[in-house]
Amino acid sequence: MNYGFLIYGELDGDRVAQAFAELLSLPADAIDVGIEGDDDRDWSAPVSCTVTPLSGHPRWHMDVYLSRAVPSPPPVAIVAARLAARLGTAIAYAAAPSPPSAYWLVGPDARRTRARIYEEDADGAPAYRIDAVEHAVAAVPGLTVAPLPEVIRGHRMPTPATDALREALAEQRELVSRLGAWEAMVSRLVEGWPPDGWYPAEYYREDLATRDELAALSQFSGESVKQAIEQVDRRFAEATEDDGGRALVAETGALPAGGEDHWWWHRVPRPLPWAGR
Repeated sequence: MNYGFLIYGELDGDRVAQAFAELLSLPADAIDVGIEGDDDRDWSAPVSCTVTPLSGHPRWHMDVYLSRAVPSPPPVAIVAARLAARLGTAIAYAAAPSPPSAYWLVGPDARRTRARIYEEDADGAPAYRIDAVEHAVAAVPGLTVAPLPEVIRGHRMPTPATDALREALAEQRELVSRLGAWEAMVSRLVEGWPPDGWYPAEYYREDLATRDELAALSQFSGESVKQAIEQVDRRFAEATEDDGGRALVAETGALPAGGEDHWWWHRVPRPLPWAGR
């Protein structure tokens, strides 16, 4: 089992060892903490923490390896929160399987927020830069606070209606792609807009445009395709209301040419998933 952390502020090896010892119910001498490149290490230790200094902010990268001698390793979120509390600083870890820039940032108070962090090169040394966070973190003041919508697209949604047709429509990839995208959005809507409970109006508009493309591509399709589209459309209709397109127009501008003729452009969920963002 491996963990990877970016650490802000000072780093105390003894505190790191104590935090892992408490979390994993191990003696402190079972935790080896050392700097990258240092060969004077206890490589047989059940837990190995290798720390690499970084240029800029954050100041450290920590790679943690747990051997098989450590049963039932805890989730990375729990480890990060406990380590942040013990060190009294903020710690970031990757929010896989989202984009490479997507991280969680947790403070010593155990509160966490999404963060957009870019890996950079500073005069030949590794460095990371926090571009924005969704919520302020007291332990790292002065960060830009902004919505981070890119993690939404990386959160896969179930598309059973589309999946049932993939093999039969292997030669119609464009049609399958549009149906899958439309079904994924409807599933996201019905399930309350995972992963973070909101959805940009621009994304919603793009999805309605995808439904336009699906209508054009499916004109001469067989009954199975029409039934799949009807199934997804029914879920969409049941989870939305007709407002004539006013809410979306107010947020993103006029409907596209032909939008007035397509019923899906007239419907929105309540509450609006982009409200307050």
